[in-house]
Amino acid sequence: MAALGLGYLQWTQHNRLAPVDWDLALVGRDGSEKVLSYAELLALPTVETAGGFFSSVGTIYGPFRVKGIPLETLLDLVGGMTASDLLQVSARDGYSMVFDYRQLQGDIDTFAADTLRLVPGGAVQFLLIFEQDGQPLAENDGAPLRLAIINPDGLLTEGHWWVRWVTRLGVRAPSPAAGSGN
Repeated sequence: MAALGLGYLQWTQHNRLAPVDWDLALVGRDGSEKVLSYAELLALPTVETAGGFFSSVGTIYGPFRVKGIPLETLLDLVGGMTASDLLQVSARDGYSMVFDYRQLQGDIDTFAADTLRLVPGGAVQFLLIFEQDGQPLAENDGAPLRLAIINPDGLLTEGHWWVRWVTRLGVRAPSPAAGSGN
């Protein structure tokens, strides 16, 4: 990551480096909120590993070398998650994904990069990445922060899980079932 004064740089859509001005909101199950600047995020413990995904039409992206912050590290800053909680990952463009605790513990399908065949039991980790192949993320790749579900052996995950332009991680209890009569 290139430093610029107190800020950092990222690749723009015009293939130029520009200062990063980005905050991430973390919201705990109890509604408590913590906002971290990009510089504060980069000061947290990171992981470097392999990760890649494929699109709904079968286009393969990666595997890449990625660097990011484990989601568990971020969620612990607002009280973590229980087995009944959900995590909503929200992006600048309005896209969001909801994950349950079981998924965050690794219950996500993994696929072979060469055949896209299901590989049962592939170990995964959720990271909020900021680097790909040794460079800051490009704007089109989700800069400055992208959710990635990675596998150190180069197995792929489905691309819709890889949320670009992440602005918020919110832990919440599941809503009561509609029409349950309770």
